[in-house]
Amino acid sequence: MPRSTKLAVKNGKIPVESKSLILRAALKEFAQEGFAGARTEAIAQSAGVNIALIFYYFKNKERLYGEALDSNYAEWSQRMLAVLNSTAAPRQKIKDYVSAHFDFVAETPSRSRLVLQEMMRKGRLGSPHILRLARKYIRRVHHELGKVVSDGAKAGDFTSLDPEQFIYSVVGMINFYFACAPALKAVSGHEPLDPSRVKQRKREVMRFITQALFAR
Repeated sequence: MPRSTKLAVKNGKIPVESKSLILRAALKEFAQEGFAGARTEAIAQSAGVNIALIFYYFKNKERLYGEALDSNYAEWSQRMLAVLNSTAAPRQKIKDYVSAHFDFVAETPSRSRLVLQEMMRKGRLGSPHILRLARKYIRRVHHELGKVVSDGAKAGDFTSLDPEQFIYSVVGMINFYFACAPALKAVSGHEPLDPSRVKQRKREVMRFITQALFAR
């Protein structure tokens, strides 16, 4: 029996962990190749499962793509809300949020490429996933982050600025670096994803945001 089949079937049953393996492999494949270029065969090989298992779980490529996006945003939302709903003061919450968001993207840089590809997905009907993802995950995180910014401004801890625009700035500063890493490498001549460079980038992002937001 091939290795992929052994992973897919255990004691006559399909293990739940194989679904997680498929979703992780799908995130990487879709991020690298885009929706049109991604191959289910490559996803199955990367996950170490039989390709039939992909269609057992997800029925078709579009559904697999949608659930891969869901898994990404579900984890992101859970981690960000844990920070934003803590009992820390507004200044500390902002530091913790920026740190958590940066680390989330840095752990798997392909996440940012996948998100940007989906935001820019073309077609007569556009993306069938954005509205669902916004309702389930993104809006709540943005609401809580905006509330932290507003509360900090009212308390005199933050400078007066538009919370919504602040959120866009934070997201852009973090995601652009990782999504555009190949271009940044060509321009700068060094590897942006080298651990020392990533550490430096995080330090500078944190410094820029806190200096812009925190009242002196």
